[in-house]
Amino acid sequence: MNAAEQSLIKRALARVDFSYINDDGLLDKAIKDIIKSMQFLGFFDDNQKVNVRNKSNKLRPCLDVLGDVMGVKLALSDEDRDLVIMRHVFGIMDPKTKQRWEHTSTMVASGQSKASKGTSIMGKTVGVTCALATRLVLDKKIKDRGVLSPMTKDIYTPILHDLEKNHGIVMVEESANPSAWAKMGGPR
Repeated sequence: MNAAEQSLIKRALARVDFSYINDDGLLDKAIKDIIKSMQFLGFFDDNQKVNVRNKSNKLRPCLDVLGDVMGVKLALSDEDRDLVIMRHVFGIMDPKTKQRWEHTSTMVASGQSKASKGTSIMGKTVGVTCALATRLVLDKKIKDRGVLSPMTKDIYTPILHDLEKNHGIVMVEESANPSAWAKMGGPR
């Protein structure tokens, strides 16, 4: 790697939060994976033209530039379908009994191709979810105002129900302690 590439890697790695990695072997692997991803995406390709400045000649946000770079390499063809695999692992503690256990919430879903006149799963999971939240606000079913996280049952329960019932988007819930999870009022 030349000096410019090494400088880019150092600047990129300086922005990464590695605090959750406690194993040197895993840290080395994470750094190597980031560098391989940057190479795959074309960060070191002299032919890749990316506008890092906006029309006012100000530097654009890093996330916007990254999105442009990824959009070139990861664009779907008309026949491609996207796939979303999401797995959340929660460590749960019953506040009354202090008993601890693990709970997982998993979704595996694929979209449809543009050629089939379908919708991507990213479009469905992001767009439909946002539309459902907007409907709850317009129907005055969400009373709070401002920027809200979907962390309360009045927000997430109707959205999850509609996603499952009307759009086939399902999170599979698994708990090492299902009876305690149910007593605590888990979402299902």
